Amino acid sequence: MTITPKTLVAGQYLHTSASSHYLAPSLTKGVFTNATITNTHSSNAVTATVHVIDTGASETNLNMVIAARTISPLECYKCPELAGKGVAATGTLRALASSTSTLAFNVYGYEVT
Repeated sequence: MTITPKTLVAGQYLHTSASSHYLAPSLTKGVFTNATITNTHSSNAVTATVHVIDTGASETNLNMVIAARTISPLECYKCPELAGKGVAATGTLRALASSTSTLAFNVYGYEVT
C-alpha cells in the first residue's frame, strides 16, 4: 500500500450546474484532509453544495455533504464536512454554486494505491 499526499483539487471555480472536481483513479482511494471554498466576489454572497459520490451514482440528498452553504463576500470557508471523507476508485467529488465563477474550490488529501 502506498499513500501519496497531494492537492486533489487546485483552485477550480464552481459553476451553477454540478461538475466533477476530483475523480479517484482506477485502483486508488482518494481521502480528503482539508478543503476550502473561497468567495472571490467582493459584494455578493454565494451558496455552495458539495457531493461525495460512489462510482456510477449521481447527486442525491444522501451523498450531499455541504448543502447550499452561504459563503459571504471574500470569505474562505474551511469545509469541515469533507475532512476524513473519501471516495473509492473512480468515485467523484462534485460541486456547484448559485453563481458561476465566483467560488474557488481547493481540496487537499492523499491517494492510497
